Amino acid sequence: MTDTGNKFEKLIDIMARLRAPDGCPWDREQTYKDIAPHTLEEVHEVLDAIDRGDFDGLKEELGDLLLQIVFYAQIAKDEKRFTIDDVVESISKKLVHRHPHVFGEQKVKNSGEVLEQWEKLKFEEGKKSVVGGVPKALPALLKAYRLGEKTARVGFDWEDAEGILAKLEEEARELHEARKTLRLADARSGQAKDEAAVEHEYGDLLFTMANIGRFLGIDPEGALRKATERFIKRFKFMEDEISGQKKEMQKLTAKEWDELWTKAKILSTKS
Repeated sequence: MTDTGNKFEKLIDIMARLRAPDGCPWDREQTYKDIAPHTLEEVHEVLDAIDRGDFDGLKEELGDLLLQIVFYAQIAKDEKRFTIDDVVESISKKLVHRHPHVFGEQKVKNSGEVLEQWEKLKFEEGKKSVVGGVPKALPALLKAYRLGEKTARVGFDWEDAEGILAKLEEEARELHEARKTLRLADARSGQAKDEAAVEHEYGDLLFTMANIGRFLGIDPEGALRKATERFIKRFKFMEDEISGQKKEMQKLTAKEWDELWTKAKILSTKS
């Protein structure tokens, strides 16, 4: 066995020991659903380390994420459902089957053809819908992006970035029109319907924004995470400035807020 194999086997043994009758009470009590929130947290910590370019942190977070997989597999083994060996064998077979251009005789010209081939192979494996494999629990923005990716592989897509940017302008106009209709309907009984129309158009706008990322080579979930962190950093700067000036946030004018925000943006760009 290779050194990597030995180290992986040691991790499996540690997990089995923790789940043994004389092991850790907490580990023995855990179920799949108990662990699920921790798994989601570990995934976000991996993403955070990647965003920060913290590779020492990434190494540690990937270990924590690997532990989640080993934990699930150990519970399944205890229940006589499957083992970690079955997990590894399953993904190994899938990778080989879905890469005939590497492990077989098939030829591809580029990554685009690889993705088209990927969808065809999944149908051969029994998949019934192009959009059926997207997990329901994905964050909505990422789900919109993934749906666009998948349907694009079978030809349902805009021709270029200009086409989808034009669609964005169209959706923005439709949202504007829906809001105008809502304002006119304030005194009418049909207001609930008009509010639903605004939500509908807003959703279409967000969906289009997510798919613009595909054409620009940008992960929308990652871009939004970074934008959110920038906002937090800038707002905290404004809080410090306001506190230093002995002012109250609630009493600031729109102009004062705008001046503070501009200063925060300039300083965050330089840092």
